[in-house]
Amino acid sequence: MLRIIKLSKRYGRKKVLQNASLTIPSTGIHILRGENGSGKTTLLKCLAGLERHQGSILWHNDSLANNISAAFDDSALHGRLSGLQNLSALLDTPIDQVAEDDAIKAFFTQELLFKRSATYSLGQRKKIKLAAAFAARKPCILLDEPLSGLDNTGRKGLLELLEVTSDSTCVLISDHESAFYRKVASSEFSIRHGKIQRDPSKQPFKVDDFDD
Repeated sequence: MLRIIKLSKRYGRKKVLQNASLTIPSTGIHILRGENGSGKTTLLKCLAGLERHQGSILWHNDSLANNISAAFDDSALHGRLSGLQNLSALLDTPIDQVAEDDAIKAFFTQELLFKRSATYSLGQRKKIKLAAAFAARKPCILLDEPLSGLDNTGRKGLLELLEVTSDSTCVLISDHESAFYRKVASSEFSIRHGKIQRDPSKQPFKVDDFDD
């Protein structure tokens, strides 16, 4: 399971996360909600090891960093490379294997894969990051607002992958559109005033908040 223990993060004097603790099961689709600036992306970046923080983050008894893949909007792509070449580099996997991966096929046609990523729209660039996150086959996946910029085909592909992986993978998603995930969500919680609060209607996990 994913364990977040007394996690705190601040930028200067501003406290974004305040001594929050959370335990999430090893499988299922878990939705993180909150207003803009509430700390959703910050929490995911702390989990991904991209932000320094106080507190502990564990995957069972191991470091989470060894067990996750993630998709963030600010992840860099190489514009001179094709989508396929970018995916091959991100996954450190031969191109021929990448092209046949089911997670890649859920988002891309062969024609689009061979185009330079510099020609991609925002949504198509988002698909590279999402496809790589699923194709990495890590036990925990972090997705930051994955619906942003996605067309109907991309949303369908995402939903199909969530349905396929929900029994074997822990997927933590930061998003405003919780209704989209209603059929696949295992649990929902929100961040407010630096604290993690659970949705009592979906509660196969525990949240413990500690005051400073």
